[in-house]
Amino acid sequence: MIRRAAPLCLLASLACSSSPGSDTGSTSTTEDEGTTAEGGSEASTSDASDAETETETDSETNSDTGTAGETETETGSLGECPEISSGEVAGTVTLAELDEASGMVRSRSQELLWVHNDSGDLARLFALDLGGELVAELRLEGAGALDWEDLAIGPGPEPGDYLYAGDIGDNGEARPYITIYRLPEPADVASLGDDPLLVADWDALELTYPDGSHNAETLLVDPVSGDLFIVTKGEETGLYRLAAPLAAGELEKLADPNYPSALATGGEISPQGDFVAVRGYIDAFLWPRADGQTIGEAMLAEPCEIPVASEPQGETLAIDADSMGYFTLSEGTGQPLWRFESSSRLVWDRRPGA
Repeated sequence: MIRRAAPLCLLASLACSSSPGSDTGSTSTTEDEGTTAEGGSEASTSDASDAETETETDSETNSDTGTAGETETETGSLGECPEISSGEVAGTVTLAELDEASGMVRSRSQELLWVHNDSGDLARLFALDLGGELVAELRLEGAGALDWEDLAIGPGPEPGDYLYAGDIGDNGEARPYITIYRLPEPADVASLGDDPLLVADWDALELTYPDGSHNAETLLVDPVSGDLFIVTKGEETGLYRLAAPLAAGELEKLADPNYPSALATGGEISPQGDFVAVRGYIDAFLWPRADGQTIGEAMLAEPCEIPVASEPQGETLAIDADSMGYFTLSEGTGQPLWRFESSSRLVWDRRPGA
């Protein structure tokens, strides 16, 4: 069952109960309900009458994460879902070279969105302002770009934010390994000028799955632990982890997340690390994360559905630096840059004594 959000309401009432969730080792995906807004400029939102406020009964939690470092804690159940605005167009991305937006993150320190294309492009990132206008272009000298599918931002080996470009697409599920490109986020990007910035300061993490090749379009980096996660794309959604400090090697398979749709196409962990959001082509879901809870445990709980626009091919979701909303952008040329906003943070107040 999916908990639904209603539009244009405050989010301060979202809470995570102290009772453990149900025993969920893995879940089967359900058919999408197929409710989308009419027309390309209408945002898709869930009807407020579908919002559920039922209280879940206590039961034993047996989270089979199966990894060292992913400590077992109780998985919380949502007492109430966040309620988010129906979305507004922040601008139109007119850059002709950005025609297959597949990964996007919001800078934590600058008023920027970092975006990259899907397969077939150079190993490059575009910096856009929050209205969708080009600010700068970065090119990773010597890097490959077989099938870049998602972009993440998070901690790295040195202080400061790092960008993680996921060359993780594998439609034929035949790649012997996938590659994550990691580079420090450049400072003062607005002053870089019109010429592409050639970046040599990057490293590549070559990773393998423990159970054969997978197609994936969702890359996550946890700002709390520094761990890296990949959510696979398919009728069955898998979750894989690379523990920090990050290095090339084999991913660890976690329990399948409770993703109640199919074909995960992008996502992100909030800058504070207190919730996870993953989207598909026509829907998106949010899992709050309690103090002391791992990402794998948080994603076993029942998620909330959050709104996305009716887009031709939506594969991006970038959370604001202050967690007051998120951006989405579809593949295609001349696409609107959507922003979904709230009047308070997207999750409960986690301050001591709150």
